[in-house]
Amino acid sequence: MRLILSSLVLVIVLAAGGGSWASDGAEIFATLKCGMCHKPDKKTAAISLAEIVQTYSDKAKLVSFFKGEKKPLIESEKWGMMRAQLEKIKALPDGDKEALADYLLSFK
Repeated sequence: MRLILSSLVLVIVLAAGGGSWASDGAEIFATLKCGMCHKPDKKTAAISLAEIVQTYSDKAKLVSFFKGEKKPLIESEKWGMMRAQLEKIKALPDGDKEALADYLLSFK
């Protein structure tokens, strides 16, 4: 129920704002609070951005994951927590998913 409400709130916010987060990957990353768990070069609460870049070096793979079309390529004991975040990412417009992927892949 909580996930449904969170997704609904996100959809309403996106609709009110014209359906976009201005396609700024850094802003999306910050707004969704991804940085609370994903740090640039060290594993803390979740895998590091460097590990994400190594695994998803191709933008298309990462965007497909964001759309829910591909299973995660990185096994994590924290996957249960990430599912709720992935639902929020899936609700984003495609341009925002691409902007988020570009931002993450900038941590090479």
